[in-house]
Amino acid sequence: MTDTIPILRIEHMTKWYGDKEVLKDASLSLNKGELKVLIGPSGGGKSTFLQCINFLIKPNRGRIWLDGREILRAKGKELYDYRQKVGMIFQDFNLFDHLTALHNVQIGLVRVKGLSRTEAKERAVLELDRVGLKSYMNQYPAELSGGQKQRVSIARALAMDPEIMLLDEPTSALDPELISEVLDVIRALRSNGMTMIMSTHHIGFASELADELIFLEDGSIVETGPPEKILYRAECARTREFCSKITEMYGNSSS
Repeated sequence: MTDTIPILRIEHMTKWYGDKEVLKDASLSLNKGELKVLIGPSGGGKSTFLQCINFLIKPNRGRIWLDGREILRAKGKELYDYRQKVGMIFQDFNLFDHLTALHNVQIGLVRVKGLSRTEAKERAVLELDRVGLKSYMNQYPAELSGGQKQRVSIARALAMDPEIMLLDEPTSALDPELISEVLDVIRALRSNGMTMIMSTHHIGFASELADELIFLEDGSIVETGPPEKILYRAECARTREFCSKITEMYGNSSS
């Protein structure tokens, strides 16, 4: 069950590089407990949209409200506070290679949240256990599989107590046999009520869990709707064409 008042609202998000407009007037509203999934061809603007929401890329135009409060100047302390509330999971894990799994999760708790090392360690162990990696907490990234590294990055984000999680194709860098372990963690987050925006090509997984699919192409939101509508009864011919191809390519399995 989701609330009716948006926890996150984005209006007219636009980004261009030189003469190329890579994100065009994109708007999105997200209620607490919802999962919205961005789909579309590679280079269509999904990653740019997510990174603009997290201010990793500065949009040229657009407004963002979190919990009803407009985020006007995302820099300094306000940016730290905002990113604690809006966590980000990347395609390529972004772990510190010289730190163990435990310390990768622990470091933000000490430096950003100001926890003592003892408190931070206790919380880091709890989050690693949550993603099934407590027994690997003293391993370095080079000693972990891709799926394990991605689960460490999820634990690190969860440790900051985010209100919202942004997941940018979190399984795209993984071997096929490792994908299911990451999707299982995301499935568990979903069942526990985490609010999320995720981009993925795993159409079966998206259709199983998403409240809404958002089809982006050439930087524009072409069509949005419940999975059943977008996948099988889309109004736009281009949406129907893409969904037909991606369903054929990736199948309708959820793993």
